[in-house]
Amino acid sequence: GLAGEDSTWSRDKLSRHHIISAHHLAEDARLIEAQGGDIPQDEKWRYRASVTAAILSAVAYLSASINELYLDVRKLGQEGESKMRMELDLLVQAWPRIARAQVLQRYQLALSVADADQYNADQKPYIDADSLIRLRDALLSYDVEWDEKGQRRTLEERIAKAFPPSPLVSSHRPWFPDRCLGAGCASWAVLTVQLFVNDFYKRMSLPGRPLVGGEEKPG
Repeated sequence: GLAGEDSTWSRDKLSRHHIISAHHLAEDARLIEAQGGDIPQDEKWRYRASVTAAILSAVAYLSASINELYLDVRKLGQEGESKMRMELDLLVQAWPRIARAQVLQRYQLALSVADADQYNADQKPYIDADSLIRLRDALLSYDVEWDEKGQRRTLEERIAKAFPPSPLVSSHRPWFPDRCLGAGCASWAVLTVQLFVNDFYKRMSLPGRPLVGGEEKPG
């Protein structure tokens, strides 16, 4: 089978699987949009499935990436890597507590343990990653509003300007889920998580990860 035939299929690098899958799904949605006109109903379902799956895979990449960092650092410690930085060793010790936190909080706690700059939750790239997770949650619960600093905000207010709406859906349809779930949203999800993870690695003074799809480079 595929497992064992190529290092890219290794089970301990599942984050790579998730982000490549998300990229291909976003590209599938883009190709369907490019057809234009009145597409068949089965293609509309394929389109919606591709966008939804791209969002889910992008969020899975966030979770897998921080978990893999811990596994990589622990492996170095087990191999007796003498040059491993003390703060990375502290990360291994703190991981049982970190692992119980929500995914973005895991990143914040890892930065804290490593004595690195934590994210400002109101600024990029954190706020985009948080918005993406809220979008994922809305797909699971259909709750598109939440309290934020005592105010009710909607997904539309927060992220509608981040990407173009689906051109295959009437402008009279609700923004979520109909106009939101297009190729633009899927591509935004893919880029958002990669910029976030690369920014995290930069803060940790670790080598970043290559971008999959998209031309924008992490700042």
